[in-house]
Amino acid sequence: MNNDFTKQEIKSLEKYGVEIKELISGDKARGKKIDSLIIMSNGNKTLHDSGYPLIRIIGIGENKNYYNLGWHDHYLSYIPINVDSFGKNIFHIMPWADREKGWFVSESFISCSTFEIGEGGELR
Repeated sequence: MNNDFTKQEIKSLEKYGVEIKELISGDKARGKKIDSLIIMSNGNKTLHDSGYPLIRIIGIGENKNYYNLGWHDHYLSYIPINVDSFGKNIFHIMPWADREKGWFVSESFISCSTFEIGEGGELR
């Protein structure tokens, strides 16, 4: 697993079959299908300008490719989602309905404060 994760994060992720050997750049995620997201809180190590901890978002794509979708202050979902916990401060987010369809990263995706899960399953 990538050295960016704590031992506890690695243990929690591996318990659920997530073994991240490489994080692919968010730029390369544009237009790609994402089956689900991993949301990880950075705790109080580094705070956003708003005073809240940053959250890291990782997209799980086809063939278990893992995309680094960046650090964010918050995320918004305009569609129903299912949220499960992988352990302390780690959450797994999936489409609530039509899971086979998945989500697609916007062609104009950039990592900024707000991460949006939009209508039609577009991630931006």
